[in-house]
Amino acid sequence: MTADSIVAALGIYAGTAVVGAVSAVFPLLSIEVFLAGFVVVRGASPTTAALLVACAALGQLAGKLPIYSAARGVAALQRDRVARLRRWLDRWASAPHLVLAASAVFGLPPFSIMATAAGALAIRVKPFCAIVLAGRAARFAIIVAIAAAAR
Repeated sequence: MTADSIVAALGIYAGTAVVGAVSAVFPLLSIEVFLAGFVVVRGASPTTAALLVACAALGQLAGKLPIYSAARGVAALQRDRVARLRRWLDRWASAPHLVLAASAVFGLPPFSIMATAAGALAIRVKPFCAIVLAGRAARFAIIVAIAAAAR
Protein backbone atom coordinates (compact mmCIF):
# COMPACT_ATOMS: atom_id res chain seq x y z
CA MET A 1 0.00 0.00 0.00
CA THR A 2 1.39 3.40 -0.95
CA ALA A 3 0.79 6.84 0.53
CA ASP A 4 -1.30 7.69 -2.56
CA SER A 5 -3.51 4.67 -2.07
CA ILE A 6 -3.99 5.48 1.60
CA VAL A 7 -5.04 9.04 0.72
CA ALA A 8 -7.31 7.75 -2.06
CA ALA A 9 -9.00 5.37 0.36
CA LEU A 10 -9.28 7.64 3.40
CA GLY A 11 -9.18 11.19 2.08
CA ILE A 12 -6.38 13.67 2.49
CA TYR A 13 -6.75 14.41 6.20
CA ALA A 14 -7.30 10.90 7.56
CA GLY A 15 -4.77 9.64 5.04
CA THR A 16 -2.19 12.15 6.27
CA ALA A 17 -2.79 11.01 9.86
CA VAL A 18 -2.35 7.37 8.86
CA VAL A 19 0.83 8.11 6.88
CA GLY A 20 2.08 10.05 9.92
CA ALA A 21 1.35 7.13 12.25
CA VAL A 22 2.95 4.56 9.95
CA SER A 23 6.02 6.76 9.40
CA ALA A 24 6.40 7.08 13.18
CA VAL A 25 6.94 3.33 13.39
CA PHE A 26 8.38 2.57 9.95
CA PRO A 27 10.87 5.33 9.11
CA LEU A 28 11.29 4.29 5.47
CA LEU A 29 7.99 6.09 4.90
CA SER A 30 8.71 9.78 5.49
CA ILE A 31 5.86 12.04 6.54
CA GLU A 32 8.09 15.01 5.74
CA VAL A 33 8.49 13.90 2.12
CA PHE A 34 4.77 13.14 1.94
CA LEU A 35 3.81 16.63 3.16
CA ALA A 36 6.31 18.46 0.98
CA GLY A 37 5.33 16.39 -2.05
CA PHE A 38 1.63 16.99 -1.50
CA VAL A 39 2.04 20.74 -1.17
CA VAL A 40 4.39 21.03 -4.15
CA VAL A 41 2.24 18.89 -6.45
CA ARG A 42 -1.26 19.89 -5.35
CA GLY A 43 -0.80 23.13 -3.48
CA ALA A 44 -2.57 23.91 -0.23
CA SER A 45 -4.56 26.83 1.08
CA PRO A 46 -3.52 28.08 4.54
CA THR A 47 -6.47 26.20 6.06
CA THR A 48 -5.62 22.98 4.23
CA ALA A 49 -1.96 23.35 5.17
CA ALA A 50 -2.84 23.85 8.84
CA LEU A 51 -5.11 20.80 8.81
CA LEU A 52 -2.43 18.70 7.10
CA VAL A 53 0.10 19.76 9.73
CA ALA A 54 -2.33 18.93 12.57
CA CYS A 55 -3.21 15.54 11.08
CA ALA A 56 0.45 14.66 10.50
CA ALA A 57 1.37 15.65 14.08
CA LEU A 58 -1.55 13.66 15.52
CA GLY A 59 -0.57 10.66 13.41
CA GLN A 60 3.04 10.88 14.59
CA LEU A 61 1.87 11.05 18.21
CA ALA A 62 -0.41 8.05 17.69
CA GLY A 63 2.48 6.11 16.21
CA LYS A 64 4.94 7.01 18.96
CA LEU A 65 2.66 6.41 21.96
CA PRO A 66 2.92 2.59 21.78
CA ILE A 67 6.73 2.86 21.56
CA TYR A 68 6.76 5.24 24.52
CA SER A 69 4.48 2.92 26.52
CA ALA A 70 6.54 -0.17 25.73
CA ALA A 71 9.70 1.63 26.84
CA ARG A 72 8.00 2.57 30.11
CA GLY A 73 7.17 -1.08 30.69
CA VAL A 74 10.72 -2.23 29.97
CA ALA A 75 12.10 0.55 32.14
CA ALA A 76 10.00 -0.69 35.05
CA LEU A 77 11.87 -3.99 34.73
CA GLN A 78 15.24 -2.18 34.68
CA ARG A 79 14.65 0.14 37.64
CA ASP A 80 18.29 0.36 38.81
CA ARG A 81 19.67 1.38 35.42
CA VAL A 82 16.90 3.87 34.84
CA ALA A 83 17.37 5.34 38.33
CA ARG A 84 21.07 5.94 37.60
CA LEU A 85 20.26 7.56 34.28
CA ARG A 86 17.55 9.71 35.88
CA ARG A 87 19.96 10.89 38.62
CA TRP A 88 22.45 11.86 35.92
CA LEU A 89 19.76 13.75 33.96
CA ASP A 90 18.33 15.42 37.06
CA ARG A 91 21.38 17.69 37.04
CA TRP A 92 19.62 19.56 34.25
CA ALA A 93 16.11 19.51 35.78
CA SER A 94 14.11 20.07 32.58
CA ALA A 95 16.71 18.65 30.16
CA PRO A 96 14.72 15.55 29.17
CA HIS A 97 11.79 17.75 28.18
CA LEU A 98 14.01 20.20 26.30
CA VAL A 99 15.86 17.44 24.48
CA LEU A 100 12.56 15.77 23.56
CA ALA A 101 11.25 19.10 22.24
CA ALA A 102 14.39 19.74 20.19
CA SER A 103 14.20 16.24 18.80
CA ALA A 104 10.52 16.63 17.90
CA VAL A 105 11.23 19.83 15.97
CA PHE A 106 14.71 19.31 14.52
CA GLY A 107 15.12 15.52 14.53
CA LEU A 108 18.33 15.71 16.56
CA PRO A 109 18.81 13.56 18.50
CA PRO A 110 16.77 11.16 16.35
CA PHE A 111 13.13 11.42 17.33
CA SER A 112 12.58 7.64 17.40
CA ILE A 113 15.30 7.28 20.00
CA MET A 114 13.96 10.16 22.07
CA ALA A 115 10.40 8.81 22.08
CA THR A 116 11.77 5.53 23.42
CA ALA A 117 14.00 7.31 25.95
CA ALA A 118 11.04 9.41 27.14
CA GLY A 119 9.21 6.22 28.03
CA ALA A 120 12.26 4.69 29.69
CA LEU A 121 12.80 7.86 31.73
CA ALA A 122 9.13 7.85 32.75
CA ILE A 123 8.37 11.30 31.40
CA ARG A 124 4.68 11.68 32.17
CA VAL A 125 2.28 10.95 29.34
CA LYS A 126 0.61 14.39 29.25
CA PRO A 127 3.88 16.35 28.91
CA PHE A 128 5.09 13.74 26.40
CA CYS A 129 1.96 14.18 24.28
CA ALA A 130 2.05 17.98 24.51
CA ILE A 131 5.73 18.21 23.61
CA VAL A 132 5.47 15.71 20.75
CA LEU A 133 2.32 17.27 19.32
CA ALA A 134 3.65 20.83 19.48
CA GLY A 135 7.14 19.93 18.31
CA ARG A 136 6.02 17.80 15.39
CA ALA A 137 3.41 20.40 14.37
CA ALA A 138 6.15 23.06 14.33
CA ARG A 139 8.41 20.80 12.25
CA PHE A 140 5.67 19.98 9.76
CA ALA A 141 4.55 23.62 9.53
CA ILE A 142 8.09 24.62 8.59
CA ILE A 143 8.25 21.88 5.95
CA VAL A 144 4.87 22.80 4.49
CA ALA A 145 5.81 26.52 4.41
CA ILE A 146 9.08 25.77 2.61
CA ALA A 147 7.30 23.50 0.12
CA ALA A 148 4.62 26.13 -0.51
CA ALA A 149 7.29 28.78 -1.10
CA ALA A 150 9.09 26.48 -3.53
CA ARG A 151 5.92 25.88 -5.51
